[in-house]
Amino acid sequence: MERRYCLGSGLLGLLLFSGQALADLPVRHTFSLNNGLQVVVSEDRRAPVVTTHMLVKVGSSHEYPGQSGLSHALEHMLFRGSSKTAPGEFSQIIERLGGSQNAYTTRDMTVYHQTLPSDRLAVALELNADLLQGATLDAAEFEHEIEAVKSERREEVDGYPTDRTREQLQSIAYTSSYSTPVIGWQNDLERMSNEELKAWYQTWYAPNNVTLVVVGDVQLDEVKAQVEHYFAGFSRQHLPVTKRPLQSIPAGPRTMTVLDKSSTPLLNMAFNVPTYATAEQADDVEALRLIQALLGAGMGARLSTRLHRQQAILSSPRVKYKAISRGDTLFEITALVNIAQPRPLPEIQKAIWAELNNLKQTPPEPQELERAKALLLAEKVFAQDHLEGQAASISALLGSDLAISQLDADAARLALITPEKIQQVAASYFTRERFAAAYFQAEEAEDE
Repeated sequence: MERRYCLGSGLLGLLLFSGQALADLPVRHTFSLNNGLQVVVSEDRRAPVVTTHMLVKVGSSHEYPGQSGLSHALEHMLFRGSSKTAPGEFSQIIERLGGSQNAYTTRDMTVYHQTLPSDRLAVALELNADLLQGATLDAAEFEHEIEAVKSERREEVDGYPTDRTREQLQSIAYTSSYSTPVIGWQNDLERMSNEELKAWYQTWYAPNNVTLVVVGDVQLDEVKAQVEHYFAGFSRQHLPVTKRPLQSIPAGPRTMTVLDKSSTPLLNMAFNVPTYATAEQADDVEALRLIQALLGAGMGARLSTRLHRQQAILSSPRVKYKAISRGDTLFEITALVNIAQPRPLPEIQKAIWAELNNLKQTPPEPQELERAKALLLAEKVFAQDHLEGQAASISALLGSDLAISQLDADAARLALITPEKIQQVAASYFTRERFAAAYFQAEEAEDE
């Protein structure tokens, strides 16, 4: 059954744009094949280009203890040979057509995406179909690729204090399967086998666990015909039962210290909070998004203005909140020590707590709240102004089991949030019971 959606115009009423507004808002269609494959088509004819996402609903949160990193390693391996392509040939084909391609794995999903001329859509669909059920998963290629994954972990996680500290924080802050890093723990990567990858592939890479997202200069009838041609021959499979990664709130704060021989001390704080998929009250999520903007978005944000520029207590404050996720998430605040005027990490933490308590005690001024709303809406508009942004937004919602119509409701939802709602949500979620922190600091030299 086909359903049709059109982006609303309420969002534009809350923003003033310099220059020409977005001329053509995309029209979306959805349909499915008999084998359970879901398809979303979003028409955008501003250029003869198309972006495709093949979304497989499996990520690190689906992995079992001792098998972390399977989903990400499998993503790597699918480009190392299939029934139709030699190792590395997938990307070469796309590049020869003037396109680009990549893939990524999250806690909830694995996504393979390509952008290329719209008259070459069939090539992308054929290659994706081959990824879905034609991977060879050669043992020799696995030995090569797993070393690349281990190297990626050493360079991009272990080698960066911010990422290493955040990984450790998440391991104590979550009580759900979100505590596992997407790339996997090093000891699990050392023990991973090609047979495990094959079993993972056979379990999850089924048409009824996949959604295709097609965005760009395309005709619905042509997309339907091509998807049928390349994907209808695959059979529906039995899938494991999955549950949302919900958080049980521990009774008290959780903290840990990460030591390093030499690096700027770093504080990473987090609070257990809900997402669109898990919140009992949806407007709590909008308020948390706005608090993230109030504290950390732009030069006028509170942490940058008060604690960095005015008081010089900390450096490089960052505030992160991901509202779109299959399970409960974290509201994270990260800050470095100001090396020009170094303060102890407990003092920095105390200053950040003071800002959070200020939100609980005093609602923000309406003008400050409107600025935060405008920032979030502008961010959304800019993301929707290119094909990859549109496809990524749709994939994020579908990978979290949320409706794509949610894309159109952002402005209306944000408009309803009052200063008093900000105050109430801050008081509800920024509590000691929900709090976790990781402290990254220099390891003291041992006496010789």
